[in-house]
Amino acid sequence: MSDEAAEEPEFPAAPPPDPTGDPRVDAAVALLGELGGRSVPAHVEVFEDVHQRLQELLASAGQDERPVPPPRPAFPDALRPRE
Repeated sequence: MSDEAAEEPEFPAAPPPDPTGDPRVDAAVALLGELGGRSVPAHVEVFEDVHQRLQELLASAGQDERPVPPPRPAFPDALRPRE
């Protein structure tokens, strides 16, 4: 097998994705830009890293927000016993 056959073809870099509006997601997805400089077998490591970061962000979604109080009854007096 010659050295030329063992080399992987060069592909142009893909354009960066559009911003998502969440800088944490954008930072994770930006790591996909590293794929162009790596061999195809090394892509797995990048995909796993990005996947893990996105899973962690998804799991933590909504934890920054204040808890929503339970709704109040529409007719609070209707729940009181009559005297």
